[in-house]
Amino acid sequence: MQLRNTRNGYGVVARSLHWWMAALMIGLIGLGLYMTAQPDGDPKWALYDLHKSLGVVVFGLLLMRVIWRRTSPPPPLPASMAGFEALAAHAGHLLLYAAMLMLPVTGYLDSAFGGYHISVFGLFEIPMLLEKNEPLFELTVQAHRWIGYGLGFLVLAHAGAALKHHFIKKDDVLLRMLKDRPD
Repeated sequence: MQLRNTRNGYGVVARSLHWWMAALMIGLIGLGLYMTAQPDGDPKWALYDLHKSLGVVVFGLLLMRVIWRRTSPPPPLPASMAGFEALAAHAGHLLLYAAMLMLPVTGYLDSAFGGYHISVFGLFEIPMLLEKNEPLFELTVQAHRWIGYGLGFLVLAHAGAALKHHFIKKDDVLLRMLKDRPD
C-alpha cells in the first residue's frame, strides 16, 4: 500500500481524504437542503446540530488534506492534456478548495452572528468569538447557502471531468484516485 503520492497516482492518504470528504460534503449539501425545508422545531434543530458537527469534521479533514498536499504533492497532470484543460483543472481545484474553506467559515459566522452555538456531536463546543448581529447573520446565511450551491456545481463538474477522462479520453486521470499507481 502506497502512502505517499507518486508521479503516477495518489497514495492511500490522499485518496482516503478525497473520498471521505467527497462523501461528507455531498451528504452535507443534501442535509442542508433537507433541513432548511423542515418546519421549525426540535427535529429541525437536531439536523442543524448534525450539519454543524459534520461541517467541523470536514473542516478538520480539509486542514489535514492541505497539510498532506504540501508534504506529498499531487501527481502532475497528463502531458497529453491541452493547455486550456490544464488551466481549467487547476482553476477547478482552486475553486473547490476555496469553497471547502469558505463553507465552514460562513457556517461559523452565521452561527455566531445568529447567536447559535456549535456543539460537535455533544462532545464539546466551538467558542463563539463574535457577538450576535442580525444583519450580518442574514448576510452570512445567504453566503453559506450560495457557496454550498457553488460547491455542489463544482463537485458535479469535477466528477464529470473525471468521467470524461476515463470514458472518452481513456486516460488514467480517474484511476490515479482509485488505486495505487506506483512510479
